[in-house]
Amino acid sequence: MKVWNLKGYVFALALVSITVCAVCAYSKDVEDDLRSGIVRLHIVADSDSEDDQEVKLKVRDAVLEAVKKDEPESEAEFAETAEKTAEKVLEENGYSYGAEAEYGIFTFPEKSYRGLTLPAGEYEGVRIILGSGEGRNWWCVMYPPLCVTDGEPELDEDADSVLKSRLRPDTYDVISDGDGVKIRFKTTELLRAVIGAVNGDE
Repeated sequence: MKVWNLKGYVFALALVSITVCAVCAYSKDVEDDLRSGIVRLHIVADSDSEDDQEVKLKVRDAVLEAVKKDEPESEAEFAETAEKTAEKVLEENGYSYGAEAEYGIFTFPEKSYRGLTLPAGEYEGVRIILGSGEGRNWWCVMYPPLCVTDGEPELDEDADSVLKSRLRPDTYDVISDGDGVKIRFKTTELLRAVIGAVNGDE
């Protein structure tokens, strides 16, 4: 009887391990698809003054419009377009400080739109620092253009079409279920924590 219980325990443990590995692998696959399928935007204002925050939003609008009209062909072009556009906006509005933009992989918070939730995590993106970069920041999606300037965040038909073309169908299905994406990714985080604890990770 004890031998049978031991076999059952080993079988259950093996089944759980396989399930955990499968879930984690799938989650990583989705995260990788999201990371390569969209380009996020992070703009940091020079300060928290009303004027600096206002021009930050003007830079945001201009950058999104520039990318929407003429999609950059490379990572370098995304950053180049963002920096040139930001500097032009600052100059037109009488600001003497400049802007610096870089393309890389940055940690972004969770962002929800009507009918779409992008989980927090590391994504490819453009970071624009205005002046000293000591003010509040703005997070959104640069491409496809999912940033919403006014009103309730909503995914329009054009942006939705581009997003579908850049992601696998299963990835799109996961993020288009607002509650589901939170549950699935939270579950994966817990499973990873359990695995780390078992392996003795810090």
